[in-house]
Amino acid sequence: MNRNLYNIHILGIGFMFVFSAFITAGFISAIVLKDFNSNGIDSKTGFYSLSIIYACLGLANWFSPAVVKKLGPELSLFLSSIPYTGFIYCMIEPYMWSVFTLSALLGFGGAVLWTACGEVISKNSPGDTKAKNTGIFWSWFNSSMLLGNVFLYFYLGDSAKISDTKRYVIYQVLGVLCTLGMFTFLLLAPVPDEPTKSEEDASIVPFFLIFTRKTCVSNDVERENAIEEKTEGKPQSVLQPIVDAARFCKTREMCLLYLPIIFTGVSLNYWSSVFITSVGNVFPNRSYLALGGISTGVGEIAAGFIWGRLTNKIGRHGVIIASTIINIFLFVLCFISFPSDAATTTAAVAEETPIIPSSIYLALGLGVLLGLGDGGFNVSIYAAVGTIFESNPAPAFAMFKFVQSSVGAAAFVYCGHLILPYQLGILTVTCVVGCISFAFLDKSPSRKLEEKAVADPEQDKFLQTPA
Repeated sequence: MNRNLYNIHILGIGFMFVFSAFITAGFISAIVLKDFNSNGIDSKTGFYSLSIIYACLGLANWFSPAVVKKLGPELSLFLSSIPYTGFIYCMIEPYMWSVFTLSALLGFGGAVLWTACGEVISKNSPGDTKAKNTGIFWSWFNSSMLLGNVFLYFYLGDSAKISDTKRYVIYQVLGVLCTLGMFTFLLLAPVPDEPTKSEEDASIVPFFLIFTRKTCVSNDVERENAIEEKTEGKPQSVLQPIVDAARFCKTREMCLLYLPIIFTGVSLNYWSSVFITSVGNVFPNRSYLALGGISTGVGEIAAGFIWGRLTNKIGRHGVIIASTIINIFLFVLCFISFPSDAATTTAAVAEETPIIPSSIYLALGLGVLLGLGDGGFNVSIYAAVGTIFESNPAPAFAMFKFVQSSVGAAAFVYCGHLILPYQLGILTVTCVVGCISFAFLDKSPSRKLEEKAVADPEQDKFLQTPA
């Protein structure tokens, strides 16, 4: 295995452990806090916590490129995953102040985590390997939905309520998983900015060994010298990524990406909280929460394999169109099979009557479709951003997460109050509009982007012509 592929797998494994803890905690947070109902916490606290997380994540994305540039992506991944561990442990005995404070810290850490992730994927995906490597990462990342939820399913059993004792055990186990993922990031091998063929096949040296091995120090010095020669002795400010990110706002390519990114923000809210909360409010057996998370995870993992390999055959726009068809079919089935108060009821179970009887088997099928549809959009957007902005990816990924997280934060505010049919309507409109916008972007002739870069090299020096 060459160094690039090694790093993609290590990155994915680290994310799998960290998000086995965080996604599972996020899935069940609304129901856990609803069952807890103490220390000033009620059924809406889980939604507000997630809103704070994504609001802070969106804000911090303006500064995360500078942090990644200063610390490097490997160390950034390690340090930014620490708040995730703190947030999970605070849920063992939640208080309003601790939940909201750790939510904010997690949001700031998450911005750095995802910006560093985008840079690692981009640097380790030379040539036309971006779609494939993004698919590999996406599959590892979404395996987190299986790992945490399989434990949850067997531990909760037939419980109708998550008791204090069960909550203690759940969050202690999730905390250990998150810590394991945090240290996994130290196994990443540093990659030169412009690796040669021999460098790609060189021996793999984990990142944490740069503090103890002279060979790594030597390689690091050579890398710094190469960068200095490339910039002709003119060091770039760590704030330059913020300037670049601000420039991205005005480019035609980023403007066309805004609409599909907006859909991923609304979809993030739906699959990570609303769908699972609806399952918990319709079916009183708490182990069904885990089954809902597992089914969504199966869909997301399948999306990484399927869409990552189909991209080269049907194109990114083809993947987006197929994902849109799946999403619309999914939203219609959710509309007719879930009660309108499934996401908002404060009672033990939803009290409205759906158009067709609710079924846990149908709900699990919807979870798979949800993962497939959401994964298609995310895989395509990651591949597009990594290709179009290849020469300077960190600010581009930061803008992606800024828009996605800001929209997600707004959605988490209204999702506890807006009945399900209205939320499904918002999802449908943003999905269709995002599909159309992405199709325009992906059909743009590469020659025009090439001419644009030549015509105004200073303004668009961070743009790379799509392969």
